[in-house]
Amino acid sequence: MPSSWKRSLELAYINHYIITKVNEKQPVNWLLLDLGLENVAEEYINQALDNLLIGFNRLFKYKSVKQATLGYFRMLDIFKQDERYHPNIHVLLPTLKSYFQGRYYIKHDKWLELWSKALGVNSNLYVKVKVVQSKDDNPLILKRMEQGLSALFDASETKRPTEDKKIIETRRLIGYSRLLKSEVDRLLPDVSFYLDIDNLCTDDTIANAAFDRMLAWHPGLRSEETNPFI
Repeated sequence: MPSSWKRSLELAYINHYIITKVNEKQPVNWLLLDLGLENVAEEYINQALDNLLIGFNRLFKYKSVKQATLGYFRMLDIFKQDERYHPNIHVLLPTLKSYFQGRYYIKHDKWLELWSKALGVNSNLYVKVKVVQSKDDNPLILKRMEQGLSALFDASETKRPTEDKKIIETRRLIGYSRLLKSEVDRLLPDVSFYLDIDNLCTDDTIANAAFDRMLAWHPGLRSEETNPFI
């Protein structure tokens, strides 16, 4: 298993745990937000990644975004297809409980407008927003959670080619802020605790649904379209 996909799986379980802890303490809504660029040529990818991360930080300083959200987990995912790159920031986003009922709600078109403003770019933008909701296939998700743990413990670890590192080695691939950062700071240093199904609250169907979506997220450069181990 490439070490980056292993890290992706580990983070899905850790974030599942974090979501359940937040849900125990306060009522929130959860969004999954994708912010990216499409069809970036290889000669421009490093500049594009710099702009992407700067734009992301700028976006979350805007008043409308900061008021509606309580923090975030973000992951930089760079999909390479042929000679083109498609960098994307996946965001796990807790929002105010009243997010959908009042003036804080941000529609998709507004997210796109704000993302364009933050980047200073008007073309080749990618924005996707999804509300995390309980899913009818919860038993299937629980099965995937068990399969993921088996994959983590059974698969041997491999590394990405050296040339891949040139694009990502100087960049932080993941980050937490505000509410989620405070929960991360309380985590135990031994990650194996969060890789034990008995230590996860699998009755939290919102956390389960978010976990299922996060299985497709990948930190860093990849050429696989989907997680090859789930």
